[in-house]
Formats: sequence, structure tokens, C-alpha cells
Amino acid sequence: MYIGIDIGGTHIRVGASVDGKNLYEKLDFPTKEFEDSFKEIINAVKTFDSPARNATPARSDAASSGEHSVAGGKVKSVGVSVPGPLSAKTNLVLSSPNLKGFNEKPLAEMLKENLQVPVKVEHDASAAALAEATLGAGKGKNPVLYITVSTGIGSGLIVDGKIYRGLYNPEAGHQIIDTHGPKCRCGQGGDLEAFSSGESIKTKVGRHPKEVEGSREWYDALDILAIGITNSILHYSPEIVVIGGGMSKNQKI
Repeated sequence: MYIGIDIGGTHIRVGASVDGKNLYEKLDFPTKEFEDSFKEIINAVKTFDSPARNATPARSDAASSGEHSVAGGKVKSVGVSVPGPLSAKTNLVLSSPNLKGFNEKPLAEMLKENLQVPVKVEHDASAAALAEATLGAGKGKNPVLYITVSTGIGSGLIVDGKIYRGLYNPEAGHQIIDTHGPKCRCGQGGDLEAFSSGESIKTKVGRHPKEVEGSREWYDALDILAIGITNSILHYSPEIVVIGGGMSKNQKI
């Protein structure tokens, strides 16, 4: 059994897979400060690492109905995705504006020590980009640019089937749009995330983005998002751009 952990700015999702491709069961809980989130992650993984449990597939291309045994075997490995910036050299979160207390924490080593299995930590948008390039909308395309629009805005780039890392992984969300624009939680002024992320909309209007869909503020954010994506296309020259993240579920994006 394989475990995938997605650590987001507002939610953490822990999923179990038997074949490494299809997700058969998942748990979802709010993101808290590092110590509390770490404990909940460990408890969630141990929930799966138990005698066989029946679960309806959460996402499966191979199975459209019926029930599947999730456990029945020990956890073989764990993959973790976290928001950037993530150092390609040390594998540590450097200064994520959307996570509290995660910066410079040796997350992979801590999980490995607690779970006694191999653990890999990856930049969240890069992990999603690789999944889309391998199994999803970007299959057969090269390069593949993935942009996630959620609490923050992140990006991942796949070139020749491999994650392009550079020094800190691509961060399209922190490209400067207007030097006189609003300040991002990363400290920069006027970057794409400060204009078009879920958190920026919430800060601007005082309401959840879902509650203001169709408003002037919503369309202003989308206009600037389109500029940021266009800039990214010019920078990276991808064959396809895949947009994901919580806000991407709105078809108007």
C-alpha cells in the first residue's frame, strides 16, 4: 500500500493506493500549525496501516463501481506534497507564506522516523504537474506547465518527462505583476498571488471566493490571472497548460 499526503494552505489530504495509480480512500482535515498537523498526519497514516478495510474508490480510472480492500498490507512508502518555495537541494520548505511553522522543518526525516518507511517530499505543484504529464491532461505533451490556483498560486514544469527544478522550483505565483500592487504574504509587492489567489480575494472582500463568484472583484482577479498565465507561457514555452487547485473548479476560470 502507498500513501500520498497533500499539505495545502487550508486543508491536508491523506490518501491510500494499492497500485500507486488509483486512489481508493482518503481523509481530509484542516491545516493547523506544524506540530498539530504533523500529529494528525501520523494518525491518518496509521489509520490506513491497519487490518484490511473496505472502501469505495475515491478516484479510480480502472474501477467504476464496487468496493476495494485498501489495506491488507503494510505501508510501503509515503509521498508528500507541500507548497513552495521548496529547496531542490535540501528538500526543505524555505518560506511558505501559506503554512505556519513548516519552514525549515525536516518533514521527510520526521515522517520516516515515525513511520519507518521511505518518505519523499515534493513541491506540490511539481508533483501535480508530473501526475498530469504522466496520467492526465498533459499525457503525451512536452513541456507541460501546471498552475494551481487555490489558497495561493503555484506552478510546476515537466520537461522530457521529468520535473524541472532549477534552484527553488518554478514559482509562477510570485511573478511581479505590478510593483505598486498589494503586498503578498511572502513579502513581495504586487505579485500574481497577491492579486488572484483565493486568499487575496478573501482579504480584499472579506468573504470566501465562492461567495463572490461573478462579482467585479472576482473578474478582476481572473483578468490578472490570465496575464500571469500568459507571461508563464512566454517564459516556459509549454505545449500545454493545465490549471488545477480549488478555484479551478469554477468553469469560468
